[in-house]
Amino acid sequence: MSKKIINIMLFGVVFTSGCSSTPKSPTSETQEDKVISRIDDRSSRPDWLQESKPFSIKDGIVTSLGVTTIPGDNRVEAAYRIAENNAKSAISGAIEQRLDFVFQQAEENTGFDSTQSRYIGAEASKVTNSSLRIQDRYWEKVATTQDNGQRVTQYKVFATVVMPESDFKRAIIDAARAREGKGGLSADFAKKVDAHWDQFVKDGEKQ
Repeated sequence: MSKKIINIMLFGVVFTSGCSSTPKSPTSETQEDKVISRIDDRSSRPDWLQESKPFSIKDGIVTSLGVTTIPGDNRVEAAYRIAENNAKSAISGAIEQRLDFVFQQAEENTGFDSTQSRYIGAEASKVTNSSLRIQDRYWEKVATTQDNGQRVTQYKVFATVVMPESDFKRAIIDAARAREGKGGLSADFAKKVDAHWDQFVKDGEKQ
């Protein structure tokens, strides 16, 4: 084998090796989000922020978490209002989920469908809005990669609203009482909600 052929083969091996070691460009699937800054120069998220538990009833207080995301060049103040409204809206859904449990425990299956829980949840939410107050606010600025591969910054904004459990319970029972005898709902369903309230609260804590 000639020296020229050997040199060509060696060049091919080196070229192939060089190509295989070239790092791949980061994509939206491989490049992780990175927190650039936090409110008040915090080093970590506050203890009250638990995205996996957006709704809870504990120690006589009902807490609902709202979140929104805005571009990194927008003002955080407007995003707080959005997050707070999202937290208020989430209460209706939380009521519906827990009412489904009460319906099952109280054997309210005859003629029942999800319309009942939606109605009671919506009516109760109208009443609870007057008792809700803003509790906590937090933001963090994050560098993230969009699906098109573009690297951008965004604000993740969080807010919690709270209210006394007693007001929350009263609103739900009153809404249930107004619905009694309609759509297959028993005439004493509100009493059943009251009787199963402890389990209603525990179910909320598991969320």
